[in-house]
Amino acid sequence: MYLLHDHELSAHFGIRATQEKVKEKYYWKGMNKDIEEYVKSCEKCQRRGRISSKYEMNPIEIKEPFYQIGIDFVGPLPFTKKKKRYIIVAMDYFTKWPEARAVTRDTAEETAKFIYEDIICRHGCPQKIISDRGTHFKNRLIESLTERFNIKHNFSTSYHPQTNGLVERFNKTLCEALAKLSTNNDWDEKIPSILFAYRNKVHSSTKVKPFYLVYGRKARYFDNDDPSDDERIIELLQKLPSTRRRAKEEIVKAQSKQKEYHDKRIRKSHPNFEIRNKVLKFEASKDNARTGKLDDKWRGPYLIHDIQGNNVYKIKTLDGKVFKTPINGKLLKIYHDRKDYLRI
Repeated sequence: MYLLHDHELSAHFGIRATQEKVKEKYYWKGMNKDIEEYVKSCEKCQRRGRISSKYEMNPIEIKEPFYQIGIDFVGPLPFTKKKKRYIIVAMDYFTKWPEARAVTRDTAEETAKFIYEDIICRHGCPQKIISDRGTHFKNRLIESLTERFNIKHNFSTSYHPQTNGLVERFNKTLCEALAKLSTNNDWDEKIPSILFAYRNKVHSSTKVKPFYLVYGRKARYFDNDDPSDDERIIELLQKLPSTRRRAKEEIVKAQSKQKEYHDKRIRKSHPNFEIRNKVLKFEASKDNARTGKLDDKWRGPYLIHDIQGNNVYKIKTLDGKVFKTPINGKLLKIYHDRKDYLRI
């Protein structure tokens, strides 16, 4: 098998190709399984290859308005006249209410200011904030802010930005609208009107406008009649609670449908890992860097140290050193030790 897989004239091709080569000259009982195990345990093959994007979806729990928000940066964009180049964006997972602000830099200071002024001072303190692990989010200043206001800060794991997918989808909508509305690098001036438009359109998952879910009334346009005080009271006391309840039910229903649709079209590339499973870890830098095209993309082997749920794990080296940062299972794969095969 060494000659028909590992040798340079065989070029480490895959399981099926190796099976076909072996079958041309040899036969033994259970050969397909033996060849498959041999190729899977090839050291060089295990350290190459890309990660699988096919994993089951885990919906985010929805509780109440502004209980949980996602936050992200858009940019760099073309400089505006006011020297703005980035947009910091947040969205409430319940009402789908977006907030956004044009900023000069994507820094911890801008992030902290946005969270305090645009989130906390307008909507109260969220219980949870979800973000990626960028330095503008993962730093001592933001840690101090979230501790002060008793906010739990959850980070999306590497190579799994879908954790904050709600905000990323809004980012695309925002950029599309900016491209259509802005001229002469004035995109920062168009953000408020785009936010207003988004807040006042029916959201596909809640079947309700974000503005109504937050305020319990329709936004007044230039051609609206003013409702009476009695109508406002009835709207707030009777309609809003039931509308929010129905919206929550619609969100859960939409999440369930999305998960079912998604999971039907995928296959898990490996079962869930167990404690002390031997694994390899994907190195994103080697995949992205131009100079790393021929480098090994998978490092290890390591051992599964802890299972943290939702396909997230902590790993450790073979001598017991635990990695501080949790790893998404998407970045891991089982390491196969090679048996003592006879070379044929």
